[in-house]
Amino acid sequence: MKLRYLITLLLAVFMGLEVNAQTNENLTFKGNARFSYMSSGPNADDIFEGTAFLRVRVGASYSFNENSSFHARLATTQSDELPAVRFTIIPDGGGIDAGTISFDHFYYRYSNDGLDLKVGRFQHTPGVKSNSGRSILRFQSNNINNHWIDGFHLKKYLNDEWFGEVVGEYQNRGNTSYSYRPLLNFGKNEHNAAAYIGLQNLTRDDNNFIQKNIAVFVAPGAYLKPDGYSTYFAALAQLTHDTPVESFRGGSFRIAAEAGQNLNAAEFGEGNILNLSFGVHNFADKHQLMIEFTKTGTEWQTANVYAPNADEMEIRYRYFITDNFNIDFRYRIRDSRSDFVDTNYNFFARATIFF
Repeated sequence: MKLRYLITLLLAVFMGLEVNAQTNENLTFKGNARFSYMSSGPNADDIFEGTAFLRVRVGASYSFNENSSFHARLATTQSDELPAVRFTIIPDGGGIDAGTISFDHFYYRYSNDGLDLKVGRFQHTPGVKSNSGRSILRFQSNNINNHWIDGFHLKKYLNDEWFGEVVGEYQNRGNTSYSYRPLLNFGKNEHNAAAYIGLQNLTRDDNNFIQKNIAVFVAPGAYLKPDGYSTYFAALAQLTHDTPVESFRGGSFRIAAEAGQNLNAAEFGEGNILNLSFGVHNFADKHQLMIEFTKTGTEWQTANVYAPNADEMEIRYRYFITDNFNIDFRYRIRDSRSDFVDTNYNFFARATIFF
């Protein structure tokens, strides 16, 4: 019953945006809905004991002129447990819980030929160009959760290929908008700031590299160590190679590599993360199949989708039924290097539609 009321409410908002957009050329709208099934457990056959989720996001953009615009989007997730529906502005600690409705976009944007600035609440992921599209540094919004950044994002092109970007974010103790790992908990101060600074190239070069990125992430006084709080300082590198293959009918063979290092770790080997994805990208413009291997140290704390002190393998397949509708499947095996932590088997299936 609650789920039906929620869907009705969001569809009413969407229809209202559509009517307004038809009468106002400065107003545009878009959204997406995602139905997911996820299972996770210590046994390979736990695939049949999962939970279903529905995530819906509905947003609108208003252009003041060719350079300035305002963007807002409502987001919610519902599970088959049907929790109580409520609205909030403040995150629940790492995003919003199932049943909650909140804004995950609410920002002003200024852009011209070489500069782009966002101020407010938005999402930003320095994703690697694999078919998962996520990052070892942070995973802004996954198949279930809704996370965001409260702050600003400045992107500036340095030449025809390279651009630099800076993200400044605010995190409130006890109500962080993104779920970092436990040691990076922003627990010392009530008000906290963190920053991402990157230099990236997304232009295909003569050697078929389509992504080159180096970046750093800094969170002052937010990292809990045995002798007290310290600064979390992490470095990131990403490199993606894409080889077009004529027999793939418009597709390619793609390899995406990421490496990260917590420069304030007690030992170098405990603070790193290595990730490698490879497979077929967009076979016949419809199919993506990639396999991913990840090795994570104990003191790598940022991307919560990867478990510390673990080795994992993931197979992911995506099929684009239309440009606006796709389905994908993932199976992951996570092997902890700690004897007292069981191997984890994780499966999800999801369908995503854009409107």
